[in-house]
Amino acid sequence: MSRVSDDVSKKNVQIDNKSAKTGNVAAQVGNKSAKAGKESSQAGNRSVKAGNRSAQTGNKTGEDGSSSVEAYDASAQSTAESNSVKKNDTLKKVIAFLKDFDYYYLLAPACILVLFFVYSAFTGYWPWKANPYNSFTLQANAWLHGTLNLPDGENYAYLELAIFEGDYFVSFPPFPSYVLLPFAFFCGLNTPDGFIVMAFAMIGALYAYRLCKEFLGEDRKESSFLLAMLIYLGSNTLFFTMSSWVWFMAQTMSFTFTILAFFYSAKAKPGWSLAFWAMAVGCRPFQILFLPVLLILMIRTWDKNEKGFSFVKKLKTEWYKGIPCLAIAVSYCMLNYARFGSIIEFGHNYLPEFTREKNGQFSIEYLMSNLGHMFRLPVMTGDEGGNRLNFLNADGIAIWLVNPIFILLIITLIYRIIKVRDMDTYTTILIFVLACVHIVILCMHRTLGGWHFGNRYTCDMLPSVLVGILLSMPKSDKFMVLPRLIFIFGFALNLVGTIAAYNYWI
Repeated sequence: MSRVSDDVSKKNVQIDNKSAKTGNVAAQVGNKSAKAGKESSQAGNRSVKAGNRSAQTGNKTGEDGSSSVEAYDASAQSTAESNSVKKNDTLKKVIAFLKDFDYYYLLAPACILVLFFVYSAFTGYWPWKANPYNSFTLQANAWLHGTLNLPDGENYAYLELAIFEGDYFVSFPPFPSYVLLPFAFFCGLNTPDGFIVMAFAMIGALYAYRLCKEFLGEDRKESSFLLAMLIYLGSNTLFFTMSSWVWFMAQTMSFTFTILAFFYSAKAKPGWSLAFWAMAVGCRPFQILFLPVLLILMIRTWDKNEKGFSFVKKLKTEWYKGIPCLAIAVSYCMLNYARFGSIIEFGHNYLPEFTREKNGQFSIEYLMSNLGHMFRLPVMTGDEGGNRLNFLNADGIAIWLVNPIFILLIITLIYRIIKVRDMDTYTTILIFVLACVHIVILCMHRTLGGWHFGNRYTCDMLPSVLVGILLSMPKSDKFMVLPRLIFIFGFALNLVGTIAAYNYWI
């Protein structure tokens, strides 16, 4: 029994030992599990921390993104506001420009344009029609082909060509052909003469207004406009500015160049003034008479604007500004000498009508009869239609009738002499004297312009007459009633007379 008990006890001990070993193994496994759990917990904690950091980073990124969006929105808003401000500024500038713009700059040439339409509608002489009296185009074309004379000049007897040593030459001063040279180069004999004359008339009207405003000031624009229109629409100027025929093209160009010369002399810009004066002389030689007035106007402006002004000093420092004028004058002399052997001969003395005349082109013998033409009135004639006035369409009628601006000059001059005697008064007297000298010289010419309405030769002095009026007229607006009445009369008479003449009704 005891032996059995011992065996059982031994077996139990073995079992306990095995259980103990199993417990130890289990304990070790538990410890390992605990370590693994601890490590897993630590890893979890690290993951949580990493997650927190990631969340913080995300929050920061979100905040940065929000800031960027806000910054973009702010920038876009600022750009839009800036563009809006710029648009508003541009709009304000445009409105200010339109408000301050002098619309007479457009109205003056527009009046000439409208008048061209009315004239063309009644006469059929539209600006695009071919010019039958195109002497300056023929001359420019001949120059481009290397000859000074017109090779087939015998075919143009109606153009008043000079005949010298068997060759035919254009007998008029040459500057209009200078202007037509580029047109002849591209267009040959089909130069747009009508449009060229129209452009010159429009430019002249614009600068006539600017000339008046230069003397009367910004606050008398309406008066400036009226006086500018008076010498274009209210005078016999209206007759020749509508046509591109050789005689009238030269006179229209001369008229515009003379206005430009006076404008730039009033601005004290001798280079431009003298150059335009030389161009005017190259169209109508008697414009040379008005050089003293140009110089006086320049001195007047210099003396007003420059302290201690000295003409001699000005001449020493600005002499070179006369070079363009001198170059133009030299070109005339060279051309005259090459054609006729004299630097002062433009060719008119070699016109057949003068070579056949006993007294030639100029003579005192013509003086008295032509002076009578200068002041003769239309005559009453009787015909089947009743009595009407004959406006004598050859060699002119009374200058004051077709150019009533002369009456205005006399009135303003008398007013100025009575009111005040200063440099402007004496300048106006000089202008009046030069006009009288001009008339006497014209009356010593064999003809006073041939066929035309009015008295067109006397129109060459109208730019200087306008300057005399500007220097001597009263400053009161009440005075402008007189120029208005003179304009109405002059415009009505010259418009009807011009249309009637070109239609050969008179």
